Amino acid sequence: MIWIVSQLDSPWGRLPPGIDARLCVRHIERDGDSKEIRFEASSRSVWLPLADASSVLANLRTLSAQGRTSTPLWPHDELGHRIGHYLQSMRELESAAPLIAWEKKLARRPLSFVSYRICDGTKHAFLKSKKLLEQGRAVFWDRWCLPRRLAERREVVSDAALDRYLMIQLKACATVFGIESPLYSEPSSYSAKERDAARHLGTYRSVGVAG
Repeated sequence: MIWIVSQLDSPWGRLPPGIDARLCVRHIERDGDSKEIRFEASSRSVWLPLADASSVLANLRTLSAQGRTSTPLWPHDELGHRIGHYLQSMRELESAAPLIAWEKKLARRPLSFVSYRICDGTKHAFLKSKKLLEQGRAVFWDRWCLPRRLAERREVVSDAALDRYLMIQLKACATVFGIESPLYSEPSSYSAKERDAARHLGTYRSVGVAG
């Protein structure tokens, strides 16, 4: 099992670290020449919603290369530093039990969906997501909860499977926050489709944009 940890930086600030995904490994391939290792994920792997994982990360311990000693993954006296500094290479956990327990608790939290236009609403979507995280909420925001390339291309290239997935996630969320930037409600936009679906479900909440 591989846990992917990420922390999103932007021109408008930094989000707390979170668990991007849990990969259940189905197959491992080793390249004898380059010594590269390729991990193939099984269907039990999942992308996780955006949530502050600082507390669980701060209590994880990792093993040395020999597996004899353990050290904190993220030392308590350095919690202000970016988590990526300590994860520049793969680390073996002493125990994954805290992460498994954290994921189970995360699954019980009501989800908030952030709907926005990439072209003029990304900044305000970031700020809204940051505020929701500070309130202890779990957030579905495609910039986090999808592979980055899919999030970037969904307004440009029609992808029925991706559209269906996003609608499934929207319907599963307790609240949909629409970042109503000037171009948010354009009839041809995907954000307008999300807004209309959320209104039909009674979960839509408008987020005004100023400046």
